[in-house]
Order: sequence, then structure tokens, then C-alpha cells
Amino acid sequence: MGLSKARNIGLVYYLPDEESYRTVSAFVKKLQEQGKVVKALAYVENRRLTGLFLPKLSYDFFYPSGLGWNYKPRTLRVKDFTDTPFDLLLDLSLADKLPLLFVTAMSKAKFKAGMQSDARSRLLDLMISLDNKKGLQDLIEQLEHYLNIINGKYED
Repeated sequence: MGLSKARNIGLVYYLPDEESYRTVSAFVKKLQEQGKVVKALAYVENRRLTGLFLPKLSYDFFYPSGLGWNYKPRTLRVKDFTDTPFDLLLDLSLADKLPLLFVTAMSKAKFKAGMQSDARSRLLDLMISLDNKKGLQDLIEQLEHYLNIINGKYED
């Protein structure tokens, strides 16, 4: 699924700091300005971090307290997110965090894309290979680039 044809987009990501939040927020805003319905779900290990951000309808967070013994998320927020049949799910995590892998695996999205890793090789339809020195903004730019290239191809 190309980016221009996707109407409902889910974003899943790890939120370690304020800079990551700002980067994802700018991307969400850009997608919304293009008329897309966007829902973002972040895994946050430091609960105090989310206190810095204003609550927004398009954003949800989940925490270690919402995980089972096997790190599988067990909150209603995560279940609602994974049950949503997004046209496109973008996994924006730069590292393999087990809770986020569960979310990506359980998602009912039609097409899933994110950074290449062994753990994600069976979960994603499109994987982006990034140099270790690259960051979240680089991943977003690469995803946009390749998802725009495949617009119209492999579809109807």
C-alpha cells in the first residue's frame, strides 16, 4: 500500500525522550495535513516523560505496568490499536523492543512497514535498512520515500 492511497495510518514507536516525541508529532501533523487519519501508539518506559506532553486524541501510550510476564501488552488501548484495520502501519521503532514487536505482530493493518531487523522480518511487508548512525527522522524520510515510490504498483 502506497502512502498516497492510505487513508488510515497507525504509527507504533518507542518513546525514550522528548526529541522522539517532537519528531513523531511533526510527522503525524504532516500526514493529517494530507487528509490522513492517524493514530500513534508509543511504548514508554519512563512514565514521567509523558507528563511533559499535552494529551491528544491521536496519541496513546502504554507502559511496562501494562505488560504481562512475557512482555505482551495487555491494555485496552493496545487491543483497540491492534484491532484497528489500518491501511498502513508504520513501525517507527529503531530497536527491537518486545512489547512493540507484539503490537506490530498483532496489528490487523493491511500493510506494515518499518526498519529492517531479524525480529521484524516476518512481521513487515516493507523493511528499510538504516545505518546504525541514522535516527528516527532518517527512518521516517526513508519510509516516506519508498512508500511514495510504490504508490499505484501492486495495488488494484
